[in-house]
Amino acid sequence: MKTYSKTFCIRLMAVIAILGLASCEDFLNRIPQNNLSVDSYFSQDEDFKLFTDGFYGSFVEGPGPSIWLDYRSDLVGQWSSKSGNRSYAELHNGTMMPSSGVVGQYWNWSSIRSAYVLFDNIDRVELTPANRSLYTGTAYYLLAHRYFVMFRAYENVPIVRKVLTLSEADIPSSPKEEVFAEALDNINKAIESLPSLGPTQRERGRLTKLVALTLKANMLLYAAGYYNGALTDAKFTDAATAAQAALNEANATGYGLCSDFNSLFIADRQAGADPQKEIILEYVRLLDLATNSFSYYNFGPHKNNIGWGDFPLTQECVDMFECMDGLPISKSAVYDPEKPFDNRDPRFTLTTIYPGRVCTFADGSQWRANTLSEYEYDSNGNETTVVDNDYMKTLGSSIDRSPSGYINIKYWDRYNGRHGGHGSFINYRYGELLLIYAEAMNEAYGASDEVRSALTQLRARVGMPAVTVETHPTTEALRALIRNERVVELVCEGKRYWDLKRWRLLEERLNMSHYSMHIAKTFNPDGTTATYMDKLTVPVSLDGSVTKEFEIPNGANGGELMHTSIFPGGKFYVWPIPESAINASTTKALQQHPLWQ
Repeated sequence: MKTYSKTFCIRLMAVIAILGLASCEDFLNRIPQNNLSVDSYFSQDEDFKLFTDGFYGSFVEGPGPSIWLDYRSDLVGQWSSKSGNRSYAELHNGTMMPSSGVVGQYWNWSSIRSAYVLFDNIDRVELTPANRSLYTGTAYYLLAHRYFVMFRAYENVPIVRKVLTLSEADIPSSPKEEVFAEALDNINKAIESLPSLGPTQRERGRLTKLVALTLKANMLLYAAGYYNGALTDAKFTDAATAAQAALNEANATGYGLCSDFNSLFIADRQAGADPQKEIILEYVRLLDLATNSFSYYNFGPHKNNIGWGDFPLTQECVDMFECMDGLPISKSAVYDPEKPFDNRDPRFTLTTIYPGRVCTFADGSQWRANTLSEYEYDSNGNETTVVDNDYMKTLGSSIDRSPSGYINIKYWDRYNGRHGGHGSFINYRYGELLLIYAEAMNEAYGASDEVRSALTQLRARVGMPAVTVETHPTTEALRALIRNERVVELVCEGKRYWDLKRWRLLEERLNMSHYSMHIAKTFNPDGTTATYMDKLTVPVSLDGSVTKEFEIPNGANGGELMHTSIFPGGKFYVWPIPESAINASTTKALQQHPLWQ
C-alpha cells in the first residue's frame, strides 16, 4: 500500500463495493447484494490497479488480530477481570467452542472470490506485461496467504478455484494436505509474477518478490514444525531452501537490518531509509488519514490519562531478556537483583517501561516512569500530588493500568495527547527473516556457522555478544537460543501464539498462573528462582541522582495473581469451523473438523 491520497481512498471504497458483489459462497462467507457490475467496471489498466489495491486488506495484517493473539500467550499479562472480557480469551481459558467469536477470525472467502474475479477479467483490457504480472501476482499472493492462515487455524477448509454460482457453493472441506498444497502452489505463482524490487525502488507497503519468498519460508517453517515433516514438500529442508532463497533475494536487492531498532516501530521514523531497508511488508498508516491509533492507545503509558498500558509484559517474558554478557539472569555475573534492569539486552529497555525508566515524548520532553509509585515525581525527584496512572495498583482507570508493572511500548508513537496515531504495523522484516533462516537451517542440518552467523548479525545490532561454537555448540543449544530470540526480537509483533502452536508448547506455556512483578533475588542450582526481592530502589529524578525505595506488591512471595491460563491440549490445537458456517451449509456438505465433532 502506497502513500494514498484522500481521492484514492474514495475510489477504493467503490472497489470494495464491487468486491462485495453478491457472493455465491453461501455458507463460506455471505455478502450483501448490491447494484454494481463487474462487467461495467473493468475498462482500463487503472481499474485493475485499484481493484488489486482492494486486496491488501486481506493479506496485510494490521494490528488485529495479530497482536491480540499475544494476549493469549505467555508474554502478556492482565488482571483476570480484564482478560476475561477481552477478545480471544477463549484461547487461553479452555472455553473455545465452535460458537466462540474468536474462531471466525480467519474464516473468510470473499477475498478468495475477488481473486478469481480478477482472473476472469484480466484479458478484457490490454495491459503491459509488467502490470499484468503484478496484478495476477497480487491475486496469487492473496490466495496463498488466505489459505495459509485458514490452514494454520482450521487445517481442513473448502478449496475454491473459481467464482461459484449459488448452486455450486455448498462444498465440503478439503484435507489439510490439499489445503497446504493449494497455498504452496499459489505462493510459487506469486513468486514468479511479482517484481524483484529493493526498498528504494518499491512503493512503500507494496508486494514484491521478497514478500512472497518470505511468506513461503514462513509457511514451510510452520508446516514442517507443527506436522513434524509429515506433509509433502513441507520438511525442514524445504523450509531451509525457501529461507535461503528469501535471504538471497533480500541481500541482492538491498535489504538489511535497520541500524536503530527503535526506529522500526516509531511512527515518525518508519518512512526513513534506514527502517525501510529492513521492513519487508507493512500495514501502512498515514498521518493525514489516520483518525485513531491502535499503536498509541494500546502501546502507550497511561500518563496524563492518555493511552492504555494495554500490553503489560509478564515477568516470565521479562526474564527471557539476557544480560549483556549473553547469559540468562540466573547465570550472569552482571545481573544485580538490586538493579535488575541494568546490563540487560537493550531490546528490553527499547521496548519496555519498567520502574525507573526514562521516557521521552515526541517533542523531546522526558519523565521517569515508575510503576511502583502511587504518585508521580518531578524532574528533581520530589513527590507530587499527581496520581501515577501507570502505578500497578492505581484506582484511577485501573482497567488500563499495567498489573505486572511492565508496559510494552514497542509501537507507542510517543505523542502526549490524543494525536490520532499513524504507526504502521510491520508484517515481515529482515530481522524476522534471519530468525526464520536460522531456525530452518538448524532444524534441517543441525548446528552450523551459517546459523550462528545469522543470529550474531541480529544480536550485534543492539550490542549483544556473538554466537559461537563455544557459547552454542549443539543443535539443542541453538534451538533454545533461537526460540528465545524470537521473543526478545519479536515480542508484541503477533508471532508468539503461532510459534507456541507449531512448537507444540501451548500446554507447557499456557497452563500456568501469571503473577505481577516478582524479581529474582537468588537462584537454585537448576536456575529456578529461590527467593524474590520485596523492595526495589528506583531513580526518581530525571538525572538519576535521587533514588527512593519502593515496595514490590507481594514481591517476596512471587507477586500477586493476575490470571491463570488453561490450555486443555488435544483438539484445542485446531480451531473448530465456526458454528455459523456449519449451520449455513444447507446440504450439510460442510462438516465440522473431526476433532470437534
